[in-house]
Amino acid sequence: MNPIGLYLHVPFCFSKCAYCDFYSNRADVSVFDSFTDTVCEHLTEAGNRLNRPADTLYIGGGTPSLLGGERIARLVTAAKKGFGLADAEITVECNPKEHLAEDFKQMAAAGVNRLSLGVQSAIDGELKALGRRHRNEDVIRSVKDAKQNGIHNISLDLMLGIPHQTLGSLKQSLEFLLSLDPAHISAYILKIEPNTPFGKTDLSLLNLPNEDETAEMYLFVSDYLKQNGYIHYEISNFAKPGFISRHNTKYWLCEEYLGLGPAAYSYLNGKRFSFDRNTEQYLSCPSVTYDGDGGDFEEYVMLRLRLSDGIDRQKLTSRYGAVKADKLFKKAEAFKNTNLIKLTENGLSLTVRGFLVSNAVIGKLLF
Repeated sequence: MNPIGLYLHVPFCFSKCAYCDFYSNRADVSVFDSFTDTVCEHLTEAGNRLNRPADTLYIGGGTPSLLGGERIARLVTAAKKGFGLADAEITVECNPKEHLAEDFKQMAAAGVNRLSLGVQSAIDGELKALGRRHRNEDVIRSVKDAKQNGIHNISLDLMLGIPHQTLGSLKQSLEFLLSLDPAHISAYILKIEPNTPFGKTDLSLLNLPNEDETAEMYLFVSDYLKQNGYIHYEISNFAKPGFISRHNTKYWLCEEYLGLGPAAYSYLNGKRFSFDRNTEQYLSCPSVTYDGDGGDFEEYVMLRLRLSDGIDRQKLTSRYGAVKADKLFKKAEAFKNTNLIKLTENGLSLTVRGFLVSNAVIGKLLF
């Protein structure tokens, strides 16, 4: 059996960003130890029950770095005992506002070899509008401290289409990110979610770029980063050669992973399931909701077309049969002259412009 991925959700934040729809709670230091203990116990139990190796571990949130280096080291150690993690990619999400030098030292000693820092913008006014607490000097310090402690595989997050952003300010943010020489950059277009402060605000008051301006920004980022040596390997992700995110790629390849922590999702043995979005319940009596079967033809196509490599016809045929594969490729012929897809006899993928309208294109290919 192929190794699975592990995801641990740490739901604690100092404050909620105006755009964020991820499950999180205000940080309560008094429960950090019991939370860490519980997740370690669940890692041990799941490791014994599944008897499967893992080769990636991603600790996300929330703001996992709030737990501190010692607790994160305990989580990594428990994951290694339960799932091996031989030659693994081990990632922790961090808030650059925090002073993390000692934490990075403890994380690195435990085996953490990749960090994801939420930068989002290099412009103070844009950061303030998003509800972000850090400033550029915090990011510079965090990257320096990580590298001095031996963690060089660093991913920086950037957001597009945010309040007050222009093509000029976006270029400033990109130049700032590149000055830090990250191995990986994630560039996400802002999506207004209904149950967020942004979602409850009159959009005319947010000073957002319009759709055409945001599309221009996305195309600019793709071109700019490719010119600077990054591979645009997934809709929102760019990496230097050799630094594609191994963990996140499991999602897009429809491979198996186990998620632990409140609101964490899993895909194992053809089934998708998740823990309820309730930290207190997770700590006392965790409840799992089964979300049905996973890995069907439609899901596979939707996920694989997020990747620049797209779909290999032979692999698709081997997995789902020639009838479905032939039907998909026949439908794709209608897009041949649209500059939205790349189609060969044995391959189907979206172009960068196709990424911008991926939901519409994939919908017409599948339904």
